[in-house]
Amino acid sequence: MTTRRDFLVNLASATGAVVLMPAVTACKNKDEKAAEPAVVAEPTPVTPVEPAKPATPAPPPAPPSARPDDWNAMAYNKERGALGAIPAAYMADINGPDGDNKHLGKHLPYQPKIEAKLLPEGYIAIMYGDPSLGHAKHPNAVKGPDNNNEGHWFNWIRVSRAVDGDREELQSAYASWPEVGEGDNGKYVAVDGGDITADGGRNTVYLCALPAGLKAGDTVRVWGHCLTHGEYVDFLTLG
Repeated sequence: MTTRRDFLVNLASATGAVVLMPAVTACKNKDEKAAEPAVVAEPTPVTPVEPAKPATPAPPPAPPSARPDDWNAMAYNKERGALGAIPAAYMADINGPDGDNKHLGKHLPYQPKIEAKLLPEGYIAIMYGDPSLGHAKHPNAVKGPDNNNEGHWFNWIRVSRAVDGDREELQSAYASWPEVGEGDNGKYVAVDGGDITADGGRNTVYLCALPAGLKAGDTVRVWGHCLTHGEYVDFLTLG
């Protein structure tokens, strides 16, 4: 079967003429839309992850209600202090040279001898740092740069009968020094009845409320908080 192409080729050979053969070119349809660019997906927004907040340290354990048979105030307060009852910076001083007398002993309570007229009924007289045991006497100071503008005194002292189970505990508050704050139930006197601020406040006697029914010979737990140096606990026998 002779095709139109064969016929034209044969015709050109016979005549020597140049025959232009139609070229077939594929044309783009005018109605055909140009290829659309590829769609790039928008990145998924990433929610920033906040760094984990440091865990709040657990509070130090509550002190024993009754005096243990093997009670050692120095050892106990060091142990509880290391658990957060005492600032870490001051624990370094306590664990340093002569820290028991210069620093820890300075914050342990004792009952000073004062004139009866200076002690209101229903109160116990407490000082900190018994010199008869070789402990440094605790100073007291108003707010200033030497104490980070916090002040240096015991701002609360809790006294309770040293027994397990139900018992009354009274907290005496001292919002300021050398005068107590308005509404405070704690009181101050000077150990010699003179100037409470003398000798760097070392003459300060804290008068603390006693739970009802306590008498001479009873043992009490004394738990106090020094604004600058933390919490301290000891047991005293009422004189």
